[in-house]
This record gives sequence, C-alpha cells and structure tokens, in this order.
Amino acid sequence: MGGPGVIDGKEHPETDNFLPCKFVIGGITYSSAENYFQCAKTTNEQDREKILNSGPGDSCRLAGQTVQLRSDWESIKVDEMYKGNLAKFQQNEDLRKPLLESGRGPVHFTLSTPFWNHWNDLIMQRIRAELRQNGEEDACRATEIRQAMERYAQENK
Repeated sequence: MGGPGVIDGKEHPETDNFLPCKFVIGGITYSSAENYFQCAKTTNEQDREKILNSGPGDSCRLAGQTVQLRSDWESIKVDEMYKGNLAKFQQNEDLRKPLLESGRGPVHFTLSTPFWNHWNDLIMQRIRAELRQNGEEDACRATEIRQAMERYAQENK
C-alpha cells in the first residue's frame, strides 16, 4: 500500500510512508511515518505497543487493521499522517534534503487508495513548502494545503 511519490518524472523514495527511518514524537521512537500513523489510531496502550513493535512497513499497516479505531479517527487521520511525515523530515537530514530540492511540482502517488494518493501528495507539498520556506509561493502553498486539511477535519467530525 505504500510506495514512493514521483516528482517531475523522478521517483523520490524519501516520500514513501513505509520507508524505514527513526524519529521521535512525544518521547516515543517510531520506525516510519506509517508506524507513527498506525499507532496514532489506537485507543489503548496494548494496541499501540503491538503496532509500534511491528516494524516500519506493511507489517505495521496490517497490525493497524486489527485495532479498534479512536472515535475521532476519520477527522484527524490526515493531520496525523502530516505529523508523522513532518517529524520524519525534520529529524532526518538525509530525507529532508532531496525533498526540499525536488522542485515545486505535485508529488504523484499511485500505489495506495485514491484517498491517500491525493492526501499524501498534498501532505508532501505542504511539508516541502514549510521546510523550504522559499518565499511567498511556498508560504501560500503551505497555507492553502493546511486550510484544505482543516476543512477535511471539520467536514468529518
């Protein structure tokens, strides 16, 4: 279900949510953006630990399918994917650098569901613009995507 995005015809492995990498959020070390995302949907410590220890890729996605979802999951899931990816890029220079140098175009995802292909594109564009901070164009793009994410959250409460 994961896979890298394509920017200007070139695959960018750093955009893959399943890519093994380490980052810390709230004192917990995660093994991928997907690992963080799947942990964020849990309602109890036992399920979170099961997912946390399941690894970075498809194994954590599968583990996440076995847990009871938070009652607010639908409204927060896009923001949680953003938070995991933001931390991944903030804390891993080797991943941040190629993303920031990837240009200004969309990030095309095709290996997930239409919902996540769309949102992962926007999430990567937002993070690239926020971390690059290269003038008014980046600021406007980041704000536009943040507002779309906020609208999604409101519409799905």
